[in-house]
Amino acid sequence: MTSLTERLRERIAREGPISFRDFMAAALYDPSEGYYARGAAIGERGDFVTSPSITPAFAATIALKFSEDAALLPGTVDFVEVGPGEGRFLQDFASALALQNPDVVGRIRLAAVEKSRTAIAALRQRAIVPAPTIHESAEELAPGSINGWIFSNELYDALPVVRVLCGSQGLEELRVGAGEDGFVWAQAPAPPAFAAHLERFGVTLEPGQVGEISFAAAPLHRRLARALSRGRLVAFDYGHRAPTLYHALARRLGTLAVHFAGRRRGDPLARPGEVDLTAHVNWDDLILAGEEEGLATGGVFRQGLFLAEAGLLALAGSDAEKWRAFRLVDPEGMGEELSVLIQSRGI
Repeated sequence: MTSLTERLRERIAREGPISFRDFMAAALYDPSEGYYARGAAIGERGDFVTSPSITPAFAATIALKFSEDAALLPGTVDFVEVGPGEGRFLQDFASALALQNPDVVGRIRLAAVEKSRTAIAALRQRAIVPAPTIHESAEELAPGSINGWIFSNELYDALPVVRVLCGSQGLEELRVGAGEDGFVWAQAPAPPAFAAHLERFGVTLEPGQVGEISFAAAPLHRRLARALSRGRLVAFDYGHRAPTLYHALARRLGTLAVHFAGRRRGDPLARPGEVDLTAHVNWDDLILAGEEEGLATGGVFRQGLFLAEAGLLALAGSDAEKWRAFRLVDPEGMGEELSVLIQSRGI
């Protein structure tokens, strides 16, 4: 079988340099050789850690907050996780909810939206009660069908992005070409839609500044918002409001990152399919998408503040568990780096 690298090189030979968005989509989501098809290495000994992989107290805290809303919602209540991966969080969430609030468990309906076949197979092997309905696309969530929460953790930062550069002749797109020794960056005039997107948020890049744009984030968020009949849309992720995300001094080279072997470093064009690629979220883009679908924005909060106020540390038992929980609220680490966007309808 032709390797992913060879297929990408063949495409570039036919079409010329391709958008980084297409390169990133193949590197992460190729059905046979993409990073997630291979089985993302998440955890202390993997390529990167997430809040659920550090401590089950994260899921227990979310279960506690969800229970507060479930008490206000009549009938069957939904909890939908978008991008659950192999289901560790969803299993911890269901277990915590059963201990905290058995009455809610009796009327909850769990669901997962996951496209990776590898992750779906692992998800189905987990002893999650009640067993979640698995959807392969957010398009399968009918408009107005969700009464409860639609939840995600580090979903949007894994969506493919385009890269732009403010060059001497104006806004340029950083595309991906192929050289003798590997993939290389190739500059081309950026389509007008790129500049229009930045202008929508009052952003002007300075000469030499690089940034990323996700054209997939807002449509996905909009689709999820339409599915929400009553309840909340809760998204944890690495992100910033637009003026901060595109700040010329703080992020002159953008936020595109390579995660491998527990470190954030490396060439994003090297070893497609073998490393994780992410780019920070434009919260203003998601806020606008949700509000245009009728959601009310509760705010964007630093993860540390949100979890601490929600009782995270009280839910951690042993000293070792409290130390792991502290990592999630550490103001010099994940507590400050990660944020949560909360939007709601009818609650």
